[in-house]
Amino acid sequence: MKQVVIQSVTANRHNYTKLAMVRFDTSGAQDNITYFDDIQPFSSALDNNPPNPNAAAGVSNPSNVLSIISSFLAASGRPLESSMVVLLLNRFPAKNNDLTSDEYDTITNNNVKIFPIISDTSYTNQYSMAARSSQAITSIAANSNSHFVIGKVGSPLVQTFKYLMSTAYLDSLAVTRSFVDNYGSVVQSNIAKLRVPHSETSSLVNFTITVSALNPQNTSINTNGLRLTFYQSPSSQQTINFEPGSLSNTNFYYATVQLKQSGTYQIQYESMFDLGTISMIRVWTESALYHYGSYASLEDPMGGNTLSKVDEYQGAALRMKLMNDCYTTHAAYVLFTDCSGAVSPKYDSSQTIDIDYIFADEGSFPHYPIVPFFCDSTPKNTNNCVAGTQSKYDIQFVSGEFTVIRSFQCRPGVGQINPKCKNVDSNGNYYCNRDKLPYMRGPTGQIPDCLGHGHVEYDFAFSEAYICVCDDGYSGDSCEKH
Repeated sequence: MKQVVIQSVTANRHNYTKLAMVRFDTSGAQDNITYFDDIQPFSSALDNNPPNPNAAAGVSNPSNVLSIISSFLAASGRPLESSMVVLLLNRFPAKNNDLTSDEYDTITNNNVKIFPIISDTSYTNQYSMAARSSQAITSIAANSNSHFVIGKVGSPLVQTFKYLMSTAYLDSLAVTRSFVDNYGSVVQSNIAKLRVPHSETSSLVNFTITVSALNPQNTSINTNGLRLTFYQSPSSQQTINFEPGSLSNTNFYYATVQLKQSGTYQIQYESMFDLGTISMIRVWTESALYHYGSYASLEDPMGGNTLSKVDEYQGAALRMKLMNDCYTTHAAYVLFTDCSGAVSPKYDSSQTIDIDYIFADEGSFPHYPIVPFFCDSTPKNTNNCVAGTQSKYDIQFVSGEFTVIRSFQCRPGVGQINPKCKNVDSNGNYYCNRDKLPYMRGPTGQIPDCLGHGHVEYDFAFSEAYICVCDDGYSGDSCEKH
């Protein structure tokens, strides 16, 4: 496994990436995480600290992997954004142990992907222990847009790891869904929407699909089949049939598909999995460029001081920075979905950022200012959401040849609702008393109300504030004139 790690990291590593390793679940004092700037000392550390059964904690001890994750998240001076963590497990944490909500915020909001991997033998052994549970590990995988992988030691897990390193470590995530499969084998369900980015060189764009299936009711590795259909119309659709056990002796499925550039597809799901199976579906595509994402506050819409938490009153105002100055000529499409895959009827759950409202920093890199979406910390329908993901939202961002998923945790509102803004419309939008212009909306009354006759943009060039951009035939600060 060590050679796979070194070969994969050497082949795919970005030059500025830091590396880290730690051996956990050991007897005695826990080792500290060690960080490296180069491949060679990282490789030497793996050689000098191999897995050692003689150094393992006693069999009565549950895994301390959650404290290892906490330590990684809390390390100062270590950039977390878009990190990838692989956990090679032999045991589960103690039952009812989990990360804190703050730690889940750090993972999800910073695009940290954490992949637990365990052998089928260890999984079966740990499953039988009433005092231990895989629920926290499952929740971490679902909240970090990764996979919980189970398989036989040897080539099955090695091959799975190679696939993860060639996708999750290198590519952009274009679609993510984690859900409890209660659909039944005869039901074809729409689980996601995919907007394919533009391509200057081809009419088709390549995508890689990875799926993991986990049945919390038993320990068998799922060997049943799965079908995904990328649907535009009866005459324009592609169906991917995953053979039973796409990667033999694992719970992992892998396939590739080519889709029409700039097209929009519904992803339809049909499986032969047992009811209650947790399915984690990810669709990846080659990354066109580097990006950074952060969340701006209502008080500082430029995003100079980023939010570590997103809540119902601040809303999710994502600031996307693309490390390519050519992207100032591409508008962006944004779609928010909750843990059930639903698009909220609230304002700004779907947005287009026109090129007139993209602004550049001192390095001429474009910033896309996404208008705050006032999420609900618990959406109306969470029936098929994985336990622990009820507050998770995903943002599909597409601009030119680039696409990526950014996710966040939506927490209950902090502070007070403006007493003048407690009106709520039929879609759940807060709006303020309309006694003087400009009309305002949102729980704290800091976003202009366009009265359904326009949309909000952040106007960097002139007002450095959120403004209404009115539909044809409407005008005024709140699009109140017709």
